[in-house]
Amino acid sequence: MTRILDRYIAKAVIAGSLVALVVFVSLILIFSFVEESGDITDEYTALNALLHVALRGPQRAYESFPIATLIGSLMTLGGLAARHELVVMRAAGMSVLNIARSVALAGVGLALVAVALGEWVAPPAERLALEVKAQARTGDVAALSRDGFWARDGRRFVQVASAPSARQLDGVHIYQFGAGRRLESIVSANRADYVDDGWLLHQVTVTRFSGDGGVAREHQAIQSWESQLRPEVLDVVVVDPEALSISDLWTYIGYLERNELESDRYRLAFWLKLATPLATLTMLLLTIPLAFGSLRSVGAGQRIFIGVMIGIVFFLGNNLLNHLGLVYGLPPVVSALLPTLVFLAAAIYGTSRIR
Repeated sequence: MTRILDRYIAKAVIAGSLVALVVFVSLILIFSFVEESGDITDEYTALNALLHVALRGPQRAYESFPIATLIGSLMTLGGLAARHELVVMRAAGMSVLNIARSVALAGVGLALVAVALGEWVAPPAERLALEVKAQARTGDVAALSRDGFWARDGRRFVQVASAPSARQLDGVHIYQFGAGRRLESIVSANRADYVDDGWLLHQVTVTRFSGDGGVAREHQAIQSWESQLRPEVLDVVVVDPEALSISDLWTYIGYLERNELESDRYRLAFWLKLATPLATLTMLLLTIPLAFGSLRSVGAGQRIFIGVMIGIVFFLGNNLLNHLGLVYGLPPVVSALLPTLVFLAAAIYGTSRIR
């Protein structure tokens, strides 16, 4: 009997959470398309905008997973409580801990879905979305990949290994072609910074090829670079750390630390990725004391309102601590995990108080 009820609760919670996720993400995508429509031009058409927004859907779903599962679970468990099914289950021998275990099993399944979405679906879809927008708006930036991107700059082709921001490029190689598509020179720089409406290349090596097969090479500490590429153009091909997979973040953090560069923002994104499955499970467990408490006698609209308010508090508290952590130098693991751990402690305490 207990196993049957476990499966019943778990299936109901998973189904309710996924329905809430679909509704939640659909609303986000509609508002995103309305916002994106302001950028529509002859080149960047409504179809391009729709495709761009749709491709960003998996990332939006991943970011919304904890709040959507909270609302879905509130609706499901609240409905079971309102129909007195939870009371019947307890009368049949299920304790509160048994019900919490069933919800936790559903949470583990949903957390695994969130991990798969965040690791293997959202990152490539996000990159493709940015490439669609870049090609439609500029026609010059393409081949976005985990190793950087290529960009066309007049007769030059630029390869960038990575872009921490639209105003900083790492591992820059500029290939200059002349008449007859002959390679004239290669400019290699460790870093390019956009300063005072222009690019500055650092630790530069210039290799020139003459028509008779000769090769000349020179080194410079700093060199200016006149380019049509501007930060507003590169903005559409620079992937936010939050949209990278855990493996990509780990690799890039290693690169930053080997080169003695700032890595806190990427470390924070790394720990936030790890915190999302735990936050999903936490939000589900948080609904248990609510379901046995005030939600038994309220309507569906009030349950949604309560879920949204809890989700907003979690979202704002999480974002506030993340920003404070970056400003005041808090360890990224603390900034990323503390809000989730606080809500998890509240869920455990609330569940333990149920009689």
